[in-house]
Amino acid sequence: TTPEEMVEAAITYEDEGQLEAAVEMYRAALTAGGARPEVCFHLAELLYMLGDISAARERYFMAIEIDEEYVEARANLGCVLAETGQLELAVAAFQGALEYHPDYPDAHYHLARTWEDVGRPEEAERHWRRFLTLAPNSPWADEALARLEDSTLGP
Repeated sequence: TTPEEMVEAAITYEDEGQLEAAVEMYRAALTAGGARPEVCFHLAELLYMLGDISAARERYFMAIEIDEEYVEARANLGCVLAETGQLELAVAAFQGALEYHPDYPDAHYHLARTWEDVGRPEEAERHWRRFLTLAPNSPWADEALARLEDSTLGP
């Protein structure tokens, strides 16, 4: 079985809801074919869904180490770091995502929330506004508007 076939099998397992089997197949693909950022990313996603946050975090880091421009991995890493209370690292991950893709609305959204969590409302406001400019019809737009309305500067 080739690494590509292993990835295909992992996708099939995932589609069938067999997440543990998919994880093992992604790991086998990495072992057989070497580290690839997209495989690390998909493995991180599954590990997160299975509740293995620490392992997911490390796989997101690995995807970024292999491909520093992997914006989704940076953003998802930021979410995991924020969820685990590592807020300064989360800010760095989101800023890194925006360094490579300044118009990535999800990174602005999560960065705004994280800036609020660390007590920097001015920084948060800037990213709430940018998020709304980029994704005015997002399911998160109402939240962004409400947070801006709650701030001293308004929408």
